[in-house]
Amino acid sequence: MNFTLFLIFLQMNTTNISFESPLTTEDISQIGLDINLVYEKYIPERFIIPKVLKTILYIFGFPGNVLACILWLQKPMLHSSGCYLAALAVSDVVFLIMSLMYDLTLYWKVKILDFPTICQLFPCLYLSVQYLSPLLTLAFTVERFISIRFPFKRRIYCNIKRAVCVILTLVSISLGVAGIQIYFWHYDYDSEECVYKLELVYLSEKWTWITECVMFIFVPVLILFFNILLVVTMRNSSRRAQELYGPMPPKQRTATTKMLLVVSFVLIFTTIPVSIVYSLKEKFPAGDYSYSIDSISDDVTWRRHLNFLLIQEVIYDIGLVHYACNFYLYLLIGKKFRLAIKKYFQKLSVMKLIDFKDRNSRSLRSSFTELRSFSWWTSCSCILDTFGHR
Repeated sequence: MNFTLFLIFLQMNTTNISFESPLTTEDISQIGLDINLVYEKYIPERFIIPKVLKTILYIFGFPGNVLACILWLQKPMLHSSGCYLAALAVSDVVFLIMSLMYDLTLYWKVKILDFPTICQLFPCLYLSVQYLSPLLTLAFTVERFISIRFPFKRRIYCNIKRAVCVILTLVSISLGVAGIQIYFWHYDYDSEECVYKLELVYLSEKWTWITECVMFIFVPVLILFFNILLVVTMRNSSRRAQELYGPMPPKQRTATTKMLLVVSFVLIFTTIPVSIVYSLKEKFPAGDYSYSIDSISDDVTWRRHLNFLLIQEVIYDIGLVHYACNFYLYLLIGKKFRLAIKKYFQKLSVMKLIDFKDRNSRSLRSSFTELRSFSWWTSCSCILDTFGHR
């Protein structure tokens, strides 16, 4: 989980480290055996891989989520499911911003988080947007299930007003669950660092373990359950319709449902592996710290620990894909979405053309007015000169 890595980072030695090239044995020997320096020497890929993968993620994620939010909030895309997907896009943008702040601090050594107030607020907001993503996915999955399974109740439960209320409720729940993190952290003015309250370590570990199990294991499993019910319901409904009316063209509502199913399945298959790896971390502890830096590579326990951390980092970075890929899934699957984005860019082009013509027209009118004024003054000057000569 992101927050687990955040905890590790803030409790690390704050020595300025360059991750561009591995440290030598002499460098580490001078500083002493530090767990982060051990990682840098033996698994430098753990710091290089996220730099590359997350940079790609940010390049595609920011514009994609912004465009998705704009399109889902415009007619005819503005409906109850569109509200959930717009909220999901906003949540993903906020997550990418906070993840970028975290990466700049951890990998690029830019001091962003070690300031009063930011120190306490960052873990709270960082976790809340991570909680919000599966909760919003669960919300639109349940909403779509109600729409297909109980079509006569669709007007009651699947409308924009109710969707907005659900979104605000989920935001409140996410902030409420993550809000306790403000109490776990404080800014140390002596060391000028954001530090963990040691007396609350036990409470924090238990709270984090419970909430992450609920949000990143239980909720995705619940989404999977409703997806299975939705697929079964759609298949049964299609079979009954064919028996009664014969072959029928697919409805637009069915196409939207399939698109939402893909989005939710992507979240499931990217979130659950990260949760499984997170739950296995206790099975691969670090080795004996009394070993010298050179003998670590010969120790079986240390080798298992280092290999596990590298695999964990790769799975974790791949697990972030769902924060950046939704827009491209909409383009790939949603015909209506493709038409909407085409019309949106055509509208932008027309607006720019009209604005260009207006500017030219105003410029021409201004030039004509200036020319007419100049001609009038010239005529007056000639008349005055004539009278003057007489």
